[in-house]
Amino acid sequence: MFNQYEQEEEGQRVWSQQVELAARKPDIKLDTDLEDKSNEITRQHWKRSDGCINCSNKTCKKKFSLIERQHHCRRCGEIFCSSCLQFRRKLNRLAHPDPDGKTYKVCQKCFEEGQDSEGKNRRLTEQFFLLRRQLKENATIIQNGLHTASWRSRLNIEKECVRLVEGFRTSVGTSEVKRTLHNIKTMLTTPDWQKSTFWLQENMTDQCQGCKKSFGLLIKKSNCKVCGKVVCKSCSSHDLLVYVDDDRDPDVPPQPKLAVIKIAGSPSKEPELSLYLCVCESCQTYLTDKQVDSLQESVFQSGTDAVEQLDILHKAAYKMQQKMNHQLSEYQIIVESLEDNTVKTDTGKNNIKVLAKSQEDLADYLSQFAIKIQHFRKLKPKTNKQAILFRNCLKSKWDYYMENMSTYRILRRKLSESAPPEVLEVIQRIVDKHAIVSAQLYIRQLVYETISLCDKYKIKESIPQLLTPVDEAIETDAQSCLLREGEDWDQHVTDMLEMIKTQIKDHRLVRPSRRLTKTHGF
Repeated sequence: MFNQYEQEEEGQRVWSQQVELAARKPDIKLDTDLEDKSNEITRQHWKRSDGCINCSNKTCKKKFSLIERQHHCRRCGEIFCSSCLQFRRKLNRLAHPDPDGKTYKVCQKCFEEGQDSEGKNRRLTEQFFLLRRQLKENATIIQNGLHTASWRSRLNIEKECVRLVEGFRTSVGTSEVKRTLHNIKTMLTTPDWQKSTFWLQENMTDQCQGCKKSFGLLIKKSNCKVCGKVVCKSCSSHDLLVYVDDDRDPDVPPQPKLAVIKIAGSPSKEPELSLYLCVCESCQTYLTDKQVDSLQESVFQSGTDAVEQLDILHKAAYKMQQKMNHQLSEYQIIVESLEDNTVKTDTGKNNIKVLAKSQEDLADYLSQFAIKIQHFRKLKPKTNKQAILFRNCLKSKWDYYMENMSTYRILRRKLSESAPPEVLEVIQRIVDKHAIVSAQLYIRQLVYETISLCDKYKIKESIPQLLTPVDEAIETDAQSCLLREGEDWDQHVTDMLEMIKTQIKDHRLVRPSRRLTKTHGF
């Protein structure tokens, strides 16, 4: 009885302690909340969200909507989209970088601000999942002998292309009326001949099998007509053309063809009987490579003289393209660093020289590339296929030149807007000096070569006499320019003569025609 009484008393004592503790918990929680609220980062510098409809990132400019909401950078207070605010940095209550502060979301510019790496954190979760998925796929490929174990590994693209060609021939044939009716039916349902072998399995997914985005009202679903893969608009295109040649023989049954438009080997103009089909990026790459290979094989079989010349010009232009890409990237980095004031060193004069040298080299590469493009126009194709190949090659080189020239002009405009006037003046002086020195070297080498040719072939020295005043005028300008920059003129003359000797030996400017030399008996 006594023990039972003690147990009841002990239970009442424990219950009283629990009641007192529960009564004190709201006060404790309130104090904690106030303390946490006092330690939050300030928002006084945040930009007002009213009227802001686009992301503040100049390279993004994404429009805000119900799906894409506004997010403030805790460091600078600007408004960005979610993808531009995936960086983390430790800040204090005043939004200043602090290794002992809390981690907050910041933009890329605030993330890269400062030379130290303390207090920085970047979100790499998406990259981690992507690399892990690729690692699993590679492991599966190696384990199964370079073949995946899924049903998709049994897909035969050659067979699927034959399906499209035969389906177009049976459904459309050579009738324009049938093609019109076929287009109307396609709006309602997908014809059977446009469905791949595994179309049903692929069509059951709710995500794009290229970028993994979910389909919805804004992202529409479409099937690749070759492999059946379900992709969105950004991961596919309607560049696959199935057609019948306009200049076919009427006595021969029509044989439809399959081609990727805007690629060598495709029709120069849209045929009357043709149909555009949706194709994914992987199938388009495969069909493009196959189309180019087949065209090159047919061209080489028809004649190799003009093609060999094209191959030589293409290789030379490709080497220059690599140099231009490297030089343009360096020039862009320097200009953007000057614009953003992210590069601050004590050797400003050396940086200006590097910028001037990069700008001059890039301008030279562009001018030399424009000259090489003109050499493509001198080629004389022998067949129609060669003409198509030459035209496409010339167009690709010209498009490359125009694109890079446009980028170069934009960068020069940015440089003139961001750099101080004294820096631009120094750059212009360096560029002018290099241009005068290059012109002097070119004219002096031309004078020496013409004198040598006149002496060798017993020709009147009329051309050297015309070039001599030009050489003297350029020499005067070069001497005044170098002396103004504080450089040694005698050393410059010595270096120029050595360079001319090397150039005359390896790279002559004047090369007599073999035909004319043989005709005149020289």
